[in-house]
Amino acid sequence: MPDAYVIEVGGRTAGIVARDSHSHSFNFFSADRPFNVMEGQRFSDPLAAERVARMLAKHGSLPRHRELARPAKVPPPPFWLERYLNKT
Repeated sequence: MPDAYVIEVGGRTAGIVARDSHSHSFNFFSADRPFNVMEGQRFSDPLAAERVARMLAKHGSLPRHRELARPAKVPPPPFWLERYLNKT
């Protein structure tokens, strides 16, 4: 497995990711100004860096952490809870 990969988005070079042998992650090095916000970020694999670069190219900014999180599925309340709450 290579130690460095070029990340391209829409025909332009966003940067490269290089394997960090100590942490087993990949560090991003920007090659174009729009991707400077990714400079120094660590990724688990090159594909993860490419996904973020594509999102950045498409939206012009990185999402906040909360926007990445999926909302938790909340189960419906038990059938008896509504009756109990209406009695009080």
